[in-house]
Amino acid sequence: MDVSKQQEGEKRVQELLIAPLDLMGLTKPGTMRKEQFELMRRELRQKLAYMSPQGLMSLCEWCQQHPGGKERDRFPIALHVLDQARRIEPPEAGPSPLMLKVFAHEIGQKAISEGWAPELHVWLKGNRQWPGAWTLSKIRESADEGMRRLRDIESRLARVGEVSREEEQFRQKRRAAIRACEDMVAS
Repeated sequence: MDVSKQQEGEKRVQELLIAPLDLMGLTKPGTMRKEQFELMRRELRQKLAYMSPQGLMSLCEWCQQHPGGKERDRFPIALHVLDQARRIEPPEAGPSPLMLKVFAHEIGQKAISEGWAPELHVWLKGNRQWPGAWTLSKIRESADEGMRRLRDIESRLARVGEVSREEEQFRQKRRAAIRACEDMVAS
């Protein structure tokens, strides 16, 4: 993100997240000094600058429903806000070290060769932990429809030579997702 986009994003965070929470009367967490609180807010502005206005408004609603402190009148700590922000609108960034390790591992190799790598990638983005055996079976299960649909489209394309625009878009999107997973292995 270039400097001007970063500054615009920080301004958006201030206007759509921090200012509304201030207006609600949420104050600094009790265990934080004033300087720490200001530093935390600055970090939030910087780290959430990538978010869209809709994502920030959703995050603001979440913060309003989940204030900190015993009296529920405190600004939520940055850790919770950033965690929720990733759930609402994950940042567009390169693969995390965890993703690189999973896709370099036998699990990732199998996911790529069997065709369920895009679903594993999505799960890793949302959960940020090493998947266990039960989780992997559920991920594979959730990928069945997408894998079957891609096989059907490619089979029809090979036989007839054309498919509908919607099917071609699905094919391109799925193939791009698979390529992104393969690229993580090559990194």
